[in-house]
Amino acid sequence: MYFKKVSRMLCILFISASIFTVHNASASGGFEDISPKHEAYEEINNLVVNKSSFADVAVGRELSGYVEQLSFFKSEKELPVKGVAVLDTSQVIGLVSSTTDGLNIRKSKDSSSKANIVGTINKGGKLSVYAVEGDWLKVSYNDAFAYVYKTYAQFLDADGNALRNIQKQVTTTQSINSYVKPTSSSKVISTVNSKVKLPVYKTVNGYYLTVVNGVPGYIVADSTEDVKVEKPSIPNPTQTPPKVSGDLLGRVTVDNLNIRKEANSTSTVLCKLKKGEYVQVNSINGYWAQIIYNGQEGYVHKSYLKILNLSGNPIKDRIIIIDPGHGGKDPGTVVGTIAEKNIALKVSTLVTQKLEAAGAKVLMTRTGDTYPTREGRVDFTHANYGEIFVSIHVNYAANTSAQGTETFFAKTPGDMHQEDIELATFINNQIVKNVNMNDRKVKKENFIVIANTNIPAILVELGFLSNSEDRAKLTDNQYIELFAESIYKGILEYYSKQ
Repeated sequence: MYFKKVSRMLCILFISASIFTVHNASASGGFEDISPKHEAYEEINNLVVNKSSFADVAVGRELSGYVEQLSFFKSEKELPVKGVAVLDTSQVIGLVSSTTDGLNIRKSKDSSSKANIVGTINKGGKLSVYAVEGDWLKVSYNDAFAYVYKTYAQFLDADGNALRNIQKQVTTTQSINSYVKPTSSSKVISTVNSKVKLPVYKTVNGYYLTVVNGVPGYIVADSTEDVKVEKPSIPNPTQTPPKVSGDLLGRVTVDNLNIRKEANSTSTVLCKLKKGEYVQVNSINGYWAQIIYNGQEGYVHKSYLKILNLSGNPIKDRIIIIDPGHGGKDPGTVVGTIAEKNIALKVSTLVTQKLEAAGAKVLMTRTGDTYPTREGRVDFTHANYGEIFVSIHVNYAANTSAQGTETFFAKTPGDMHQEDIELATFINNQIVKNVNMNDRKVKKENFIVIANTNIPAILVELGFLSNSEDRAKLTDNQYIELFAESIYKGILEYYSKQ
């Protein structure tokens, strides 16, 4: 037993690639490369070696056989090697799985060369994550740090399962920690400030599984409160024209607007209105508004009026069309597994919820992963007597440095493009301010869905999926909420201006 113990101690010594090197130690000292706090320190220092070689062990002695066979033994305890970092598994912040086959694992954050590739994993392969560094995840691979491109990996929960649907949203009531596991004794991933909205994916033993800065974690449920949002109704084309009555004002958005004796386009023209004039609106039936102007009653096409509520919420009863871009067979721009159509639908659904909670009548051109044609979206808008149209998209550019929000309007002969510009400006400015996006301004472009509608219509490009900074926001539920809130506030601001 004594010789076995000695051989085990000797095997602990550092062995170079081609020769043995025994670190000097003394009876009063120890191995200078090994910290006294290391678990093997005491075991190592039971062995005292006076010189840096085994010259004093005579050949033929029983001990010499053990020295000669060092390369065949392995220490029972894993020791640190001088100059090489030892992975501390307590610092793992999460687990990811590859979303594609052949995902390269690299020893540095550089995808321009194949020289730094140390391995690959296929779809479903899992890696432990130590940090998120821009577009890269710092992971462990073969007992060393390595990197994978973040776009091709998805975070899993503490049980190794993919995140499912969001169950609800909560707001933090104080500054709280996000933990790797549903216990406060596990590693803290990050700290979340008070009054921050977070998605909840599931509840585990008094903790909510959420996502903070793109990384799943667990927060104490008692340190949050539920966000109450009205569920949107399922939009269907209206079969009968909606009727609105009450204290309404109409501001004329074009010059030479006809006031007709009856609610049809062939009726006698009583007089004409100038752009910027106001009329009292008694009621609205479909696209025709019954008005009073200079004491005279008549009808005008409501597409050329900005309907304003004189009391209550400015958007109550307003008919708003929200258009989530692309869908179904048309994914829009795609980076890795991230598709524009999914981001557009998620933001559009939240915008719809917020508008409906304020009393607006909102219809979405799609509520699932379907593909309405561009012309079909225009027809849907007209069939439902829409009053404004907002199409939501995500941008892409070959130059990955391109980033920011830009919003488009269309200018066609005879339309009310000034209203388009105002609506686009309010929404664009809100996004830039609230989401801290680069301002690419409001621009003119005759996209079909906005050029062919006869109401104020705009198309907003939230950000660039091709840019790492924008993409981080477009794939983070906290920022998705901010995008939606900003669009809602922009619409509210548009209707608040009389």
